[in-house]
Amino acid sequence: MWTSLAIATGFVLVACLVATAPAAWMRRRHGAEHVGETRDLARDIATRLGVLHGLILGLVFGHVVAQSGDLRTGLRAEAASVEHIYYLAREFGAPAAQAAAAGYVDAVISHDWPSQRDTGEVSDAGWLALRALQSALLSLQPADRRQHLLADAMQSDLWTLERQRQLRGYQSAGHVPFEFWFAAIVGLALIGALTFVYAPTPKHLAIVGAYAVYAGLVLYMIFDLSRPFSGLVTVGPDAFENARASFRTGL
Repeated sequence: MWTSLAIATGFVLVACLVATAPAAWMRRRHGAEHVGETRDLARDIATRLGVLHGLILGLVFGHVVAQSGDLRTGLRAEAASVEHIYYLAREFGAPAAQAAAAGYVDAVISHDWPSQRDTGEVSDAGWLALRALQSALLSLQPADRRQHLLADAMQSDLWTLERQRQLRGYQSAGHVPFEFWFAAIVGLALIGALTFVYAPTPKHLAIVGAYAVYAGLVLYMIFDLSRPFSGLVTVGPDAFENARASFRTGL
């Protein structure tokens, strides 16, 4: 938590520096007081840049928020699939498949989450547990129509489980492209530079500082949401822990 807060503070400080340093340089080079066409042009360009900059931040922020929501939905689908397999295996009379399903849940909680937090990748232990579950299901030999239906349902859940696991791995390894960070920082610097037409009074500096702090916080939130397993607001294995608790109670 403290590391994430330190990173957030760093984002805000960098944003303030990026927003104010170019304006200070421009004032030293061109003076602090400007009227007429220069001020009108700077105000017009700053407005256009501000709209474009805000649009870029808004689109990327919306994307990472939607991606975080998709991840949580996928986790619930993955946990529901393995839980479904466990209880269908009980109806089938396949204790080995039940044990494999429970083993997969244990591997996800004990190995996947630490691995995704530290390396951004799902664990090898989780893949091995999935292959063990797949092998257990493929070894089933249905004796009647009821067991055939149960086996087909478990196989369908297995494909859902594997697909959601792959998507989870892709999302944990993803990151925000460098091009976005470059555009965001350059845009903030250009907007800040154009404030050189105004005198550096405490009121003006407070206004620019407020904008820079807000931009820094938005940039940090984008950065944090792109790291769902190691950021300040993390995604936990709650759905899998609920499934494990269900296995233990048998309900």
